[in-house]
Amino acid sequence: MSIGAYILSEYIPAKPLVGNLELCFTGEEHTQIDASAQLRCGEVLKFPFARTDSKPRSVVIKGSKVLVAADKETETKRVVELTLESSFGYQPGDTIGVVPSNNSEIVERLLHRLQLSEQADTTCHLKLSLNCAKKSAKLPAHIPSATSPREILTHCLSLNFVPQKQLLSALSGFTSNEQERGFLACLSSKQATEHYNSLILEKGLVFMEILDLCENCRPPLCFLAEHLPRLLPRPYSIANSPLETGGQVLRIIYSLLNHKPGVTTRMLEELVKQINTQQPANVVIYPRLNNAFRYTEQDLGSNQILIAVGTGLAPFLGFLAHKEKLISQQPQREKGHSWLYIGAKTPEAILKRDQLKAWHKSTVLERLRMCHSRGDSPGYVQEMMAEDSEDLVKFLIKHDTVIYVCADGAKISQSIANGLCLCLQKVLHLTEEEASRQLMELKAHGKYREDVWL
Repeated sequence: MSIGAYILSEYIPAKPLVGNLELCFTGEEHTQIDASAQLRCGEVLKFPFARTDSKPRSVVIKGSKVLVAADKETETKRVVELTLESSFGYQPGDTIGVVPSNNSEIVERLLHRLQLSEQADTTCHLKLSLNCAKKSAKLPAHIPSATSPREILTHCLSLNFVPQKQLLSALSGFTSNEQERGFLACLSSKQATEHYNSLILEKGLVFMEILDLCENCRPPLCFLAEHLPRLLPRPYSIANSPLETGGQVLRIIYSLLNHKPGVTTRMLEELVKQINTQQPANVVIYPRLNNAFRYTEQDLGSNQILIAVGTGLAPFLGFLAHKEKLISQQPQREKGHSWLYIGAKTPEAILKRDQLKAWHKSTVLERLRMCHSRGDSPGYVQEMMAEDSEDLVKFLIKHDTVIYVCADGAKISQSIANGLCLCLQKVLHLTEEEASRQLMELKAHGKYREDVWL
């Protein structure tokens, strides 16, 4: 693209961010001793939603399995199941945080851009500059006191984020190229809001892509360390029961976009390649605080309606495996009924379809409804719910039935909620407003629980 086409004749740049830090080198070579530099930041650094009884630690990846192959024609993502070492207790529905690292090639490219290739592995530290004008300026908690440029860019800073206008304005001051300066400054202005919305919000250009467009822009590392966001952990649902493995391992499922893969999934793909060549691989994880979206031994006697799309099935694989184990261990105990509605792009993209069918044939899963949105006879989850509306609502209003929805927290989740409202309207003869109020009551009483993809 031509950046010159996005420069207006008149504009007022946003107020730029200013730098308040300095980077000091010791001249000594830095040796990385942890799988993630963030592990050396001490108690001052908090990991999002972390349980207090367990800290982030490096665990062995014990195996991987491709569940769904990528298909460009149907836009189906590649889906992989990872088996990880576990050192903490968990229940189906619980989640872990995976601490990511940036791609080594991207980091190497940025080090070269910042003219830090020769000092990439030299020990350094950040400090407040002597002429710091900002009274509230402080050192970033997610960067260790002794580190290196490579470590900062690999483990501490996000490079895959949407840049704000003040940052773009500041970047314009770090390029010697007049056109790049104009592009960045203009993009930060109110007058170029339409261009900003088009490039950043709609096309999704992230920080590194902006730098790629402005190849002469060289912001100091100390400025990036101060103003780039922290590289945050990515949550994943545990996709198995601890009763299957004795709690010694856990499984997670991830999907990979062919275009612009996420930071964490790209890292996991590199680690999978590593173990496929018989090289050991580790990943840093921690258990996240649990909530009501889980299935425990106490739930064996209650009913569940499980609704998922794509990899949203992951926690329910754990639910149903746990139920199967509990039934075999306690055959005399009264058990509830479980229904599952699952949608995917193709029949082949439905995760562990044979296992789902086996659970349906047994007493684990009473009703199994599957659909796909591509190919012959396409359909959607909310359409299957509408077909079952009479049975679905009667089952839902039983006092011991809970509905669990695992989707995107946006359009898909809303479509499922709207679908349920239509079922309530039809069966209970409610108005649209009354059905919406009924759904809110279900949520308030814990009978409608959601787990969204973050």
